[in-house]
Amino acid sequence: MDHPYAAGSELVLKTGASESTVLRRAVAALGQFADEGFQPKGARSTRFLNGEGEAMTVALTHPAQPALNSWVHVSLGDFEPDGDGTIFLTVHLDEPGDVLKQEWEMAVALTSQLVAGLSPSVAHLTAWHLDGCGRIYPSTRLRPGSNLPEEFGPWTYVSGKGLTEQVRVRLAALPAYASQTLGDGWLVRAVENPGAEPTEQFRDALKELDTEPITYRAARLAAA
Repeated sequence: MDHPYAAGSELVLKTGASESTVLRRAVAALGQFADEGFQPKGARSTRFLNGEGEAMTVALTHPAQPALNSWVHVSLGDFEPDGDGTIFLTVHLDEPGDVLKQEWEMAVALTSQLVAGLSPSVAHLTAWHLDGCGRIYPSTRLRPGSNLPEEFGPWTYVSGKGLTEQVRVRLAALPAYASQTLGDGWLVRAVENPGAEPTEQFRDALKELDTEPITYRAARLAAA
């Protein structure tokens, strides 16, 4: 039976390039995983990555995940007139073993590479049940005072451009699985894996990060 979960990320970035250019850059930014590169899945994705035509989604495969229904998608979200754009990464594997763990580990590695290559203002990584219902990603709206998103998820990155030293100190003190610098920004891993729940201490500290409470949005792992 097809594995019913996926892991993925949403990245918000400012760009003056065309949507097709951004999508190709995002695919290139994935680089290698487990010392091997990704390959386009299907003729449309192959033509697009060869510079032909336009696309909203690129489907990829990886030699380490050979199952027919294992894939990685890089997709375009909304692009606003002011230059803000959204890129989505989705990892779905249909392999033996703890597949959600494998998906999560791959998504963590690939999202970190996208952050390094695209310099987003904010990025969320989470996981979800394919048959679930309701919102998947935490909000990407940044508070004007702190430049922090109004919601955090299992894995949240914020650009360092708008972070004051005071906010960095508060982030570093979060009782999370990990809270540390990533490039010029800051990464908060609330939990080690998407099925875990953050501690009450973490939730309480999150509420104190800004003048208004910041909330935590858990991975949506329940079926409908």
